[in-house]
Amino acid sequence: MQEDRIFLLNRIGLTDAEAKVYLALLKTGSMTGYEASKYSSVPRSKIYNVLESLVMKGFILYSEEESSNRYASVPIREISARVKHEADVTMVKLESQLDNYRAETDLNGFWHIREYENVFAKCRSILKETRSELLLQIWAEDLPKMLEEIQALEKQGIRLGIVYFGEEQDEVPLEHYCRHGMLKEKKQEMGGRFLNLVSDNREVIFGQIVSDAVSEVIWTRSKPMVAMAAECVRHDLYFYKGVDMLKSHMQEDLGTEFHRVREIF
Repeated sequence: MQEDRIFLLNRIGLTDAEAKVYLALLKTGSMTGYEASKYSSVPRSKIYNVLESLVMKGFILYSEEESSNRYASVPIREISARVKHEADVTMVKLESQLDNYRAETDLNGFWHIREYENVFAKCRSILKETRSELLLQIWAEDLPKMLEEIQALEKQGIRLGIVYFGEEQDEVPLEHYCRHGMLKEKKQEMGGRFLNLVSDNREVIFGQIVSDAVSEVIWTRSKPMVAMAAECVRHDLYFYKGVDMLKSHMQEDLGTEFHRVREIF
């Protein structure tokens, strides 16, 4: 839990040492530099530089006393409001100053995107530009990262073909999807979760989701790759449409979860 908090504070500009001191002050209350070192496990040789840096970054306050200064944390809600405001102001300026920088990218190439949050930020961006059709293979763990955008497409009447990899008992807040079985087999086959998103038969994001932190996908508008990725989604949709029509007969021949359909060699 402590590591998670330090990681999140890293994301808003604190070093590991600064994060440890800020958390110690936040939990314990005002302290001297000696006490801050003791409770944060930051060495005394570094503590005053760390405290000074936190003061300059606006995360802590200090009070001058006769023997030594005392330090206190700024409440996290106040920090949050300031960071959000500063980020908004900065992004408005950047958009204004860089909007004319429009270098063309060869989107027929295969462009790699790494790390979980970056992958789904790109997916959300693509979904907001989708106008006619979305084909998607997605796992239960990853659906929340773009659920809002998919629901917006449903409301707009966009044609959706979604293959959902999740348990039978899962509640899926979508109207247009089919549920894929054989989850264990798929993970073994693919080495983990994966993502396949085809927008408007024009661009595709495809790749592996190793964990909630580690991911790597490719993004391309290469026509052969888009066609192949779209056919993968359609193939699953065709199969599970057949399952809905002939479920009992197929289960007799292929097993409850249709495992024997995979016995092709």
